[in-house]
Order: sequence, then structure tokens, then C-alpha cells
Amino acid sequence: MIPILIFTAVVLLFVTALFTARYRRSRSVSLKRREGIKKLESFKTLLVHLQQHRGLSNGELNGDQALHHRVSTVAKHIDQDWRTLESLDANLPTTDRFSGLFTHWNRLKVRYSGLSANNNLEQHNRLILNLLYLIEDISESHHLDYIQPDTRGIEVIWKELLETAESIGQVRALGTGIVASGGCNSIQRIRVKFLNEKIQRMLSEVTQRLQQALDRGASPSLLSPLLNKVTDTERVILQLTLLNETELYKDDGITISSEAYFSLASRCLEPLLALFDEGIERLKMIV
Repeated sequence: MIPILIFTAVVLLFVTALFTARYRRSRSVSLKRREGIKKLESFKTLLVHLQQHRGLSNGELNGDQALHHRVSTVAKHIDQDWRTLESLDANLPTTDRFSGLFTHWNRLKVRYSGLSANNNLEQHNRLILNLLYLIEDISESHHLDYIQPDTRGIEVIWKELLETAESIGQVRALGTGIVASGGCNSIQRIRVKFLNEKIQRMLSEVTQRLQQALDRGASPSLLSPLLNKVTDTERVILQLTLLNETELYKDDGITISSEAYFSLASRCLEPLLALFDEGIERLKMIV
């Protein structure tokens, strides 16, 4: 009788220890995911401000000195973004990609005014591309790309969706510079056409990825609202691509101001960034 009691007690202890270990692992992963979500939100804010700095500084370097004050203001926001990220994770500054981005920004913010407009764009584009890579690293290292079977597809918001937003950010920066300088040369015309086509292609890819995820069993309550809003957003953004091929290509003088063009392009960018925010809020309810 006693051996049976001992055996039963040992089994109970083992089962208890097993469930305790699983609970702790689950809780640890959940905490890591919530930390990752906070970082994604802060990195998205940094991305938005870097894109603004690129567009406004390109307008300034192409002759619109009235934009200089806005460039300085956005630079201050970016400096605060870095501090916010460091407060979320003291180890971030020690990572190669983060420290490389931070160093690149600190050089660029003081040297941009001495660069050519083209070099300034290239520097910003490279900086933002590396930031997008870092965002993907964060999502993977914090286990956000796959939470459960019916959440597959949510990663579209920090991958294809942000890539689409970046294409719009690039054409906004390029267009602001074209308007500020008063005309579009042949190389700029080719670049605008390329970005217009990429924006349309990326919007289609975001839609397809979300629909494929739904077809494979992803949660309709999670992804269907995002898919519907991407479709609504697409009509607004296509108006920008049409404007680019009419206003920016004019041979007889551009009538819109650089400030107005930047604001118009920003209004097309905002719905995509709002979609990112909505996706993140829906993700928070799961983790």
C-alpha cells in the first residue's frame, strides 16, 4: 500500500512540475511577445519620422528653404524616438544593426545640408531599408511571426504593408524635391514611374497575402477588417500615383507647392500607417 502511495505522490509531483514548467514557458513567451509589440510600435514611429525627414530635407536641398524649420523639428522627434527605444530595451544599443542605424542617423542629421539632393535621398533610403530589416528581426526574435495557426498572415502588417508605405514615402520625397526644383528630369521621371508601379504592385501583394491567409484558415475577425481597409485605401493611393504622372511630368510648370505636395502624399500614406496601428491593436488582444 505504501509503495503505491509513494508512486502516486511521485507521479503527482512530476505532473505538477511539468505543468508548472509549461506555464512558465508560456508566460515567458507571452511577455516576450508583448515586449516585441511595444518595440514594433516605437520602431514604426521612428520609421514615420525618418520618412518625413527624408522628404522635407529633399525639398529643402532642391531649393525650398521654407522647409528648413520643419526638417529641424522632425530631427528632434527622431532623437526622442531613439531614446524611447533605448528605454524599452537597454540591450538594443549593443546590437550591431541598431547601433549602425543610430550612428548613421547621427551623421546624417548634421551633414545632410552639405550633401547633394541625390546623395541625401540615397542615404535616407539606405537608413530606412536597414530599419525595415531591423523591424523584421524584432518580430522574429520576439516570436510574433507565428503565434497560433489562425494568426498566420498578421505579419503582413510589418512586412509587405510597411514596404508599401516605404514606396509611398520614397515617391513623396522624390516628388517634393521635383516640385521644389520646379521640374522633372528624365532620370526622375523614370524613378517616379518605377515607384508608382511598385506601389500598385505592393498594394496588390498585401491584398493577396491577406486573402491567402484567410483562405488557409486565418481568423476572419483578425484579418478581414484589415483586408477591407486595404481595399478602401487602395483607391486613395492610386489617386496619388495618377497625380504623380500628371503634375510632376508637366513641361509647362508645376502648379502645386512642395509643401502642398508633401501634405497630399502624406494623406495617402496615413491610412497605411493607421492599418499598421489597427493590426497591432488586434494582435495585443491575442498575446
